[in-house]
Amino acid sequence: MLLFDSLHLASTAMNVSQLGLQVAGQNLTNIETPGYVRENLLLETGTSRKLGNGTVIGTGVQVGGVVQVIDKFLEERLRSSNSDMWASATQEKFYTELEALLNETTENDLSSSLSEFFNSIDNILNHPENVSYRQMTTEQGVKLTNDINRIAETVVEMQRDINTSINASANEINRLVKKIDELNRNISLLETKEGHEALGLRDERLTALSDLSKLINIKTTENAKTGSVSIYCGSDILLMDGVRNEVSVGARKENTDDVVMAELCIRDTMTPLDIRSGSVYGLYQAHSKILGGYTEKLNHFAQNLIQEFNTIYSSGQGLTGYNAVTSLAGIDQPEQPISLSDLEFPVENGVFTILVNNKPYEIRIEVNESPTVNPFSLKSVPETRGTSLNDIASAIDGIADISATVNLHGQLEIKADEPGIEFSFANDTSGVLAALGINTFFTGTNAATIGINQTVWNDPSKFAASDGGIGQNADNGVQLAAMAVTPNSKLGGASIVEYYDEIISETILAAGTMKSVASSDALYQQSLQTQRDSISGVNIDEETILMMTYQRMFQANSRLVTIIDEMLETLINL
Repeated sequence: MLLFDSLHLASTAMNVSQLGLQVAGQNLTNIETPGYVRENLLLETGTSRKLGNGTVIGTGVQVGGVVQVIDKFLEERLRSSNSDMWASATQEKFYTELEALLNETTENDLSSSLSEFFNSIDNILNHPENVSYRQMTTEQGVKLTNDINRIAETVVEMQRDINTSINASANEINRLVKKIDELNRNISLLETKEGHEALGLRDERLTALSDLSKLINIKTTENAKTGSVSIYCGSDILLMDGVRNEVSVGARKENTDDVVMAELCIRDTMTPLDIRSGSVYGLYQAHSKILGGYTEKLNHFAQNLIQEFNTIYSSGQGLTGYNAVTSLAGIDQPEQPISLSDLEFPVENGVFTILVNNKPYEIRIEVNESPTVNPFSLKSVPETRGTSLNDIASAIDGIADISATVNLHGQLEIKADEPGIEFSFANDTSGVLAALGINTFFTGTNAATIGINQTVWNDPSKFAASDGGIGQNADNGVQLAAMAVTPNSKLGGASIVEYYDEIISETILAAGTMKSVASSDALYQQSLQTQRDSISGVNIDEETILMMTYQRMFQANSRLVTIIDEMLETLINL
C-alpha cells in the first residue's frame, strides 16, 4: 500500500514539475510582451495522512495556483507618474514648436523685422526729400505686419490642431473605458465560476489602464470578490460596477483665447471632466496658457504698436497732402457722442488741426461726463456728453476749400473742393484721428489684423515724417523713430522693442523650465518602471534556473518511479 502511495506522490510531483516548466516557458515567451506580468507557480505541501499505527506521513507536493507577481500600489503610482510625464511632455512639445515658430535664433525673426522697420525711419530722417526711403519704410512695415500676422495665424492653427487632438482623445478614452468594462466582465466570469485568476485578461486590462493614464489622471479600486476595477478621473466616475460614464466634447472660452478650446465633459451632464494630468491636461495648458498666453502678449504688443505709432503718425504730414480721405473705422450712431462708440482705441478731450494748403484750422473734441440725478433712485448717475462724429464732420465742412460728410457706413469722408487744394493733419491731442483711422500708418486692432494703410502703400510720399506742414521737415519722423526706445507706461515702462524682447525672454524661460519639469517627470516615471520590472518583469536568468530546477525535479521523481516499479516487481515475484 505504501508503495502505491509513493508512486502517486512521485506522479504528482512529476505533474507539478511539468506545470512549473509550462509557467516558466510562458514567462520566457512573453519577455517582450508589453504589459505582461510575470506568473508564479504556487507550491503547497500535500495534506498529511495518518497510518493505522498512528504514524503521520506526507502526501507530497500540490499546486496552490498560478498567480501574477504584482505590486498593486506600485502600479497605481506608476500610472500616476505616467499621467504627469505625458502632461509635461505634451507641454514641452508645444513650447518647442512655439520656439521654432518664433525663430529667434536666426535673422528672420520678428525682433529683426521690428528693428529693421525703425531703422528704416532713420534713413528718412537723413534723406527727407527722397521718396524711395519712405517707400523702403513702407515695405519694411509690410514685412513687419506680415511677420506678426504669420505668427498669429500659425498659433491659431496650432490651437485648432489641439482641439482636434482633444476630440480624438475623447474617442480614445471612451474606447479604453469600454474595453476595460468588457475585460471586467470576462475576468469576473472566469474567476468566480472557474476558481482561478484570468491572468491573460488581467494583463490586457493593465495595459488598457496604462494607456488610459497617458491621456488623463485616473485612480482605480478593485473589487476583491469579482475582480472588476472601478475608474475615477479626479472626482468623476468613469466606470463602476458595470456602469460607464462616457465623455463628450464641450467648449471653454478663455478671455485670452482667440480660438475656443475644446473641453472634455461627462456626456450625461456636460460638466467638465476633472482632468489634472495626462496628455489631455497638457493639451489644455498648451492651448490656453502656452499658446493663448503668448497670443495675449502678442496682441498687447500689436495693439500698442498700432495705437502709439498711429497717435504720433496721425499728427504728421508727408511730402504730399490729401485731396480726399475716408476714415477706416465707422460709427453706427454718428449722432451720439464719439466716446460712446465702439471704436477700438480711446478718444479724449483735446483738439486736432487740419492744414489746408498748410493753413491751420483747429477742431475741438470734447468728452465730458456730467453727473445727473436719477429721479427713481435719487443717486448721481454719470451722463456722457460730448462731440459726435456728425459734429466733427460739420466743423470740418465749415472750413473753406474742403467738405466733410458721414457716409452710410458711418465713416467720415473729407474732400478738397478744388483739384489744386491739399489738406493734412497735425497736433492731435484727442486721439480721434488714430481711433477713426485717418492719416494713419498701421491698420487693424491686434496681431491677426495688423496691416499697412493702403493709402501710404499706394503713395509712400504721404508717409507723415513732418510736423510743420506738408514737406516742411522730418521732426515727426524723429518721434516715430524714437518710439523704438521710448518708455511706454502701457507696457510697464518698457519701449515697444524692449516689450517684445521681454515676451521672447519669458517664452524661452518658460520653455526651459518646462523642459526641466518634463525631464524630471520622465526620470521619476522610469525609476518606477524599473521598480515595476524588477517585481513583475521577466528575468531570463531566473526563469532559466527555475526551468532547470523543475527539470531536475522531474528527473528525480522519474527515478523514484523507476525504483518503486522495481520494488513492486520484486514484491510480486516473491
